[in-house]
Amino acid sequence: MKRQKVLFLKENYILRILKSFIFAGLFIIALLLILVHKIDLGLISGLTKSVIYISSPILHIATLPAQGLNYSYKKTSEFFNVYKENQILKEENQELYLLKDKLRALKEENQNLKKLLHHFETPEIKSYTAKVIAQTNNSFSNSIIIYIGTNENKITPGNAVVNKSGLIGRIDTIIGKYARVTLITDINSKIPVISSKSRDRGILIGNNSSELKLTFTPLMPEFRKGDILVTSGIGGGIPSDIPVAKIKRIDENPIATPLFNLSDIEIVKILSYDITPDSKTNEALQ
Repeated sequence: MKRQKVLFLKENYILRILKSFIFAGLFIIALLLILVHKIDLGLISGLTKSVIYISSPILHIATLPAQGLNYSYKKTSEFFNVYKENQILKEENQELYLLKDKLRALKEENQNLKKLLHHFETPEIKSYTAKVIAQTNNSFSNSIIIYIGTNENKITPGNAVVNKSGLIGRIDTIIGKYARVTLITDINSKIPVISSKSRDRGILIGNNSSELKLTFTPLMPEFRKGDILVTSGIGGGIPSDIPVAKIKRIDENPIATPLFNLSDIEIVKILSYDITPDSKTNEALQ
């Protein structure tokens, strides 16, 4: 009995000690919570900024060697790249010199052949750009008005007017910085043409509509539906091989349609080209 009493006393003693530690721990935790609550957040922010301010130069100095190595690597790579490109340019330059010599030799050979064959040079075709500012499309006239600007002294009536599709007409009248173009669909338009396939010739005549009549053709022409008609150069006022129209059907006379769409014409090009003989030469030829 006495032994059991001693054990009971020891257990009570240990429990009291544990309770004391628990109360002390709770008190410390409560005190820490009060201190954390009372801490000035501005002070912590200031300390953080100070640490960053002090550590930034140190970190910058620490990264300088790495930045230097990176810069050196880039400069070295650029140097070797420039050297390689220089070698490539030298090789290309050498090839161009050889090509230039070949072209010079071909040019001299061409000149000698022209002299041997009595070849003559045709006049150079000069072109000028103009903007469409008005158009007339009715049963009496098919024409457009274009703004030629300061090129009035370089353009003459009869010059061909083209766009991306081909021939659209010829210069009719020039008044100052403006000019009137008679379209190939106009009743007064007559264009010498030739078939790009059969090489049969003819005169393409407009009638103020979307269809063109092909007249003055050979006795047994070989025109076919879908053939493209190009300028023949007969008469000397229009360069040859300019697309003009496409054969739509074969009647008593072949019927063709223009290659251009009038609603799409905004910018045109005027071809200054004329090899027609003057009046004295015409008299001599007659």
